[in-house]
Amino acid sequence: MILTLKREKAVIRTLLRKLGTSEEEADATAEVLAEGDLRGLGSHGILRLPYILRGLKRGTIIARAKVRVVKETPATALVDGGHGLGHHVATRAMKLAIRKAKKQGIGAVGVFNSNHFGIAGYYAELAMRGGLISLVTTTTDALVHPSGGVEPLLGTNALAIGLPTEPPVLLDMAMSVAARGKLVDAMKRGKRIPEDWAIDRGGRPTTDPAKGLEGALSPFGGVKGYALAFVLELLAGPLVRAAIGRDVVGTLEPVEGFCTKGDFMIAIDPKAFLTMREFRAQARKFIEQVKSSRKAPGVREIMIPGEPERKMREQRLREGIPISDEVWEELKRMAKELGVDLRAIKG
Repeated sequence: MILTLKREKAVIRTLLRKLGTSEEEADATAEVLAEGDLRGLGSHGILRLPYILRGLKRGTIIARAKVRVVKETPATALVDGGHGLGHHVATRAMKLAIRKAKKQGIGAVGVFNSNHFGIAGYYAELAMRGGLISLVTTTTDALVHPSGGVEPLLGTNALAIGLPTEPPVLLDMAMSVAARGKLVDAMKRGKRIPEDWAIDRGGRPTTDPAKGLEGALSPFGGVKGYALAFVLELLAGPLVRAAIGRDVVGTLEPVEGFCTKGDFMIAIDPKAFLTMREFRAQARKFIEQVKSSRKAPGVREIMIPGEPERKMREQRLREGIPISDEVWEELKRMAKELGVDLRAIKG
């Protein structure tokens, strides 16, 4: 199935509105999910919509949630997401951080009582559009083992850092070598996985995706990736009144209770340090040095962080967004239960 951007957003908005969400909530969720698919990050795209719809039905995700600031200073805020749609809550939180950074030079906002928010890079990019540097992180259910350990105790804990350079720089990465969804996909297809993706219950590297799912995902970069995941867990956990470690639940599938993850985001105005022209000139010089540097054998182009996703986005805007038949069939079944015919949604 190939969808246009317009139609994908229309499908998402229609199904969410059927379950009582506000127009603002539906629009924010559709925007972030579609951006995930556009950039080739399908595990955080429309694939997540059935999870959200089930959460709304169960009441573990709240439509028209009351999102409120519970603690605030001129440069910081702590936001209670009211167990609402994570994409909407995180969008509001980053916009608050942006407003604070515009006034104070820096804005830091923490979020608790929210849900999975999709691609972290989307929120970093919100700040970049306003000429700000940004840092965004979040926690997930415990999926990653610590270096030297065999139990899943850390989230994949995405980290996004955006810089409003020309061209823009956008790092967006998880702390695991591979996403859990890639193991699930390999298992469904009967494929093996690379040995460094996961360990089995006994702590041995495995190429069997089923055993990897029973065991734990491996942190990228060995002990360094583990250490980074560890500190991000603290920033988006206890610092923002959210759960940590094994106590984080609800990011994989709505549970009986509410999702307990946290988010932490920072926006920084470069003009607090130097002029934007100076910053961009120096950044541009470095970017050109990197891209024009000598390439390894067989390499056609050296790309900067965010460039592969931008290229994918441009391609899919031209050619359409591929959606797996499995996901589309599940959405058709759920839409039918809601009295919606997906074929009638043209966008």
